Amino acid sequence: MKNICYYFTFIVLTTSCAGFRNVEHTNAILNKNNLDLLDGTYGNFSISNGGGYVRTFTDVVDRNTNMFVFRNKYNERDVKLQLKMISQKKLNVKIYKVGKLMLDKDLKVKLKDDGFLYLKEKRFMLQGIPLAFGGWNIQKSRFTVDEKNNLQIQSNYFFCNGFMIVMSDWKTSRYTLNFEKL
Repeated sequence: MKNICYYFTFIVLTTSCAGFRNVEHTNAILNKNNLDLLDGTYGNFSISNGGGYVRTFTDVVDRNTNMFVFRNKYNERDVKLQLKMISQKKLNVKIYKVGKLMLDKDLKVKLKDDGFLYLKEKRFMLQGIPLAFGGWNIQKSRFTVDEKNNLQIQSNYFFCNGFMIVMSDWKTSRYTLNFEKL
């Protein structure tokens, strides 16, 4: 039984439950020569509709993954995010709240041929006791810049929740959010 749990956990962590669909995006214009288009300051709220589990920019780059903290890390109205490409594989993110630096973090990213910069870190979160009274979530995100130099983020959020294993369900939600460059 112990080996089955290890294999199940390994399969869940390595498979791409929250993978992106192969959809052509004509507005994805990033390549290795123009990665500096991402550099700039962005608001925390999307200028487009959408988002259920992923509503703000801070949900993408600094999500609360601790299952025992039930409050938001940031007052979302007062937050600005500054992006700076360090190299083709590193993106620096600074989160400011009313001008005060709250977080300075380097994220691992990968530029793919489809014009998107993929966040390499999968956000794995546990909630309660998985399938007994809770579940797990996986979030994957990718970035690009549109023709107006606004940031576009596509985020896939896979979750599997259950109660006493008898009642369990899983779903993948896909969100496309646009953030205005300030």
